[in-house]
Amino acid sequence: MASNVENYFYHGFFVFLLITVVTCSIIATRLMRSSFNNRSIYLFNLFFYLGVIGFAWLWIQDLFNLAPSFRSGVVIYMISMTLLQLSIYNHDELCRFNKIIIAHGAIFSVFAILTQNINQLALVEACYTLSVLPALIYYTTKRAVCEKNIGNTVLSMAQCILLLVPISQLSIITHEHNLATLYSLTVIAHATVFVMTGLGLITTLLVDEKKRYLELSLKDPLTGLYNRRGLQFIIEQQQLFSPNQTSSLYACVVDIDYFKQINDRYGHDGGDLVLEVFSDLMKHHLKKEDLCCRLGGEEFLLLFFAADISSARQFLDSLRKTIEASQIAFQEHRISVTASFGLTNWQVNDSFESLVNRADKAVYEAKNNGRNRVEINTQNQNKEPNRPNW
Repeated sequence: MASNVENYFYHGFFVFLLITVVTCSIIATRLMRSSFNNRSIYLFNLFFYLGVIGFAWLWIQDLFNLAPSFRSGVVIYMISMTLLQLSIYNHDELCRFNKIIIAHGAIFSVFAILTQNINQLALVEACYTLSVLPALIYYTTKRAVCEKNIGNTVLSMAQCILLLVPISQLSIITHEHNLATLYSLTVIAHATVFVMTGLGLITTLLVDEKKRYLELSLKDPLTGLYNRRGLQFIIEQQQLFSPNQTSSLYACVVDIDYFKQINDRYGHDGGDLVLEVFSDLMKHHLKKEDLCCRLGGEEFLLLFFAADISSARQFLDSLRKTIEASQIAFQEHRISVTASFGLTNWQVNDSFESLVNRADKAVYEAKNNGRNRVEINTQNQNKEPNRPNW
């Protein structure tokens, strides 16, 4: 009776494991068909499919009382770990160590095939795991900390569990424990890691997708700058309007001169290129702590820190001259661009809207006074500015 219960539990464990891994494979496949269609997800999917094959093969061997083929199991494990490394390291950008990772896995697979007994095979597997996991754990942990993604934390925990396997294997080999202990430990640990890796992957993708949608809602797709909503979100996150920061805070509305004429002459493609290059010029000119957003059309907002109003004006004048000296290559044309700047400083009882409105009035003054200049408005007035003729 006890033997039957143990047998049911053993087969139930394999059924649960296969269902879980197949589910992860199906989810990964569906994700590939949606917005996650990239090389990393393909490799993750291959990792899961190989897991299904490996665990199914172990179950078939047990069901039909076949002689266990540990060598093939270890080779499948090494191939799957190679795929896992490639998928994790290539998640954000193309990894330059891909060939080394593949060669490393291939060399150890050959060693596994050439082993003479189970102890040698376990030793090769342990050496492979110990040579791979420390870097993988460091990378996933770093991503978990830097990106605050709980999915990466689960992936890191899974690799830490897997790191215990070779240590235990070496202990079993040196103390001559029976083969069943070695086999059970390896299967259970690998199964746990597969399940945790699947959960970690799916969580990582969903969290990344949520962040991506949030970023899309906060940024202008053409220039990559924050939009008005995004700027307000960042201001709240960084507490930019807190009393200890506002004393040296300045705002400037920047408006490209004669942008309608640029659009009329060079078309929307030319106009879009001007907006992109113009945005890049401003981003390169700003300091790391400064903020820039596109308010709409050809109008932008800068939030930056300066010692005083004179320093702020000098900073903007330098940017103005950089823009004026630049030429934008479009087809066979060279497009010259200038911009008008409306500068103001933070004042007591200011809000985001009042700060922007005051800078907006200053930029209209710059337009009315001949364009390609910096105008300052430090008066908290409600008078509507004279609108320039565009």
